[in-house]
Amino acid sequence: MMGSSTETGHRRRPYFVNRDLLIMAVLSGIGGVLSTYIGYLGNLLNRIFGVPFGAGQFVAGLHVFWIILAAGLVRRPGAATIAGLLKGIVELLTGSTHGISIVLVSFAQGLVLDLVLLLMRHRGPVAYAVAGGLSAASNVIVFQLLFFSGAPLTYILFISGLAAISGSLLGGLFGSGVLNLIGEAGLLRLKGGREGNGTRPGRPVWMQMILTAVLVVIFSAGAIYYYAAIFVPPWAGPQCRVEGKVEHELSFYLSKFAEAETTIEAELKGQVTYVAPQEYTGVPVKAILAEAAPLPEATALKVIATDGYEVAFDLTAVMEDDLLILILEDDTLRLIAGNYEGGYWVKLVSRLLVD
Repeated sequence: MMGSSTETGHRRRPYFVNRDLLIMAVLSGIGGVLSTYIGYLGNLLNRIFGVPFGAGQFVAGLHVFWIILAAGLVRRPGAATIAGLLKGIVELLTGSTHGISIVLVSFAQGLVLDLVLLLMRHRGPVAYAVAGGLSAASNVIVFQLLFFSGAPLTYILFISGLAAISGSLLGGLFGSGVLNLIGEAGLLRLKGGREGNGTRPGRPVWMQMILTAVLVVIFSAGAIYYYAAIFVPPWAGPQCRVEGKVEHELSFYLSKFAEAETTIEAELKGQVTYVAPQEYTGVPVKAILAEAAPLPEATALKVIATDGYEVAFDLTAVMEDDLLILILEDDTLRLIAGNYEGGYWVKLVSRLLVD
């Protein structure tokens, strides 16, 4: 009896308690779902800057923000790694365009966060900024290791730098501020006290609350619009819609135009990617548009992907182009643009907008 009581009295406390597991699960789930929207924001920035790549790294810090929150609330080594792994799995299951590789990328982000916070020990804004920057930059490195595209080292360093700046600001500093706000407002009891970011006890936090609320509202409104009006879930199948200035708007599967199917040879010449000439079998875009019947005042065609990426073509040129076809690739629709550079070869096509 005594031995049994002694064993019970000295029972070891679990490394992660239920509260920790719940925090990691909830934040990973939210972050995983919203990462698809963040990818859309990246593509939007690419279009604003006029490039098909790179500018999206300005919002890379939002990918690690949720992992930083998990690390700051749980405050145990390994929390960020687990949160990153769970976030990657959620992204995969909700239709990430990167496939299974996103799990490894997100896991690496969490692992880097854990290592930096462990080495720096004092968890202030500087520690979170450094951890967030290196974590966000790691996604560039991992993607290069998984999908080496022959990109020059200067380009890799450039976009890694953009990701690091974003990770420091949108991930580290913003995350540290939110953690401090949570502690000051008493929303959750932070383990180990305050985050040590220099905020005095009792200092009013209304400015932080207003700023955080504004950012949350803007981000949430954008996410709602994206999922309601743009996003197409992967389980919906490779379906595409023709809309805009046409007589007959239509939704179709590529098999609907099987009789128009053709095989072409095309060469992808991108700014950082090159694919030698090879054969592609698909349906000419002009055949699809012919059924929709563009109106006389229509002058352009926009090809839009599920992640928000889009390119524009002159409609007259499209209706005469034999090398502009839609193909079925890995259960998604892809645009092959044989007469255009690589930025016009759109993956995950979901809409053809005649404008």
